[in-house]
Amino acid sequence: MKNIDKNNLSLRIAYVFESILAMVVLLAVFLGTIDVLRVIWTAYIVDFHTPVDYGQLNDILGQILLLVIGVELVVMLSLHIPGALLEVLLYAIARKMLLLPKSEGMTEVLLGVIAIAGLFIIRKYLIAKDNSTMNITSIHYEDCEEGQECEECEACRERMKQHNV
Repeated sequence: MKNIDKNNLSLRIAYVFESILAMVVLLAVFLGTIDVLRVIWTAYIVDFHTPVDYGQLNDILGQILLLVIGVELVVMLSLHIPGALLEVLLYAIARKMLLLPKSEGMTEVLLGVIAIAGLFIIRKYLIAKDNSTMNITSIHYEDCEEGQECEECEACRERMKQHNV
């Protein structure tokens, strides 16, 4: 366990419970992925004579974005960094904007765009530079001390590239 006081039992139990919940969410995302693939197979392969309407495609995209939100939620539960929370919020707002009914006015879309712009502003100006670019492909745990560079993690390789240039 990283950065947890090993003598505090309640923190250890909370960390384990959080990890179990992350695994449950991953299982739900996996099962949801199978369901989305089944819907796509049925709509596009089996019943290829009938054209897919806008509502059905919108539902499929909504389900896919919900699965992406689930994956980002697992990342947020695992990493505990502000950038992961912002990515969950970004995908949630994008999904909400996608699923807006056409009868809604442009104010809902405008509010969604303002919210996304606000998230980008928060990411640029309020999150520390060391973990604002961290995402699921560049996971960097606190194994490296500042100033001590290893060649195993992406953050240290980037730092080494910047120093060599």
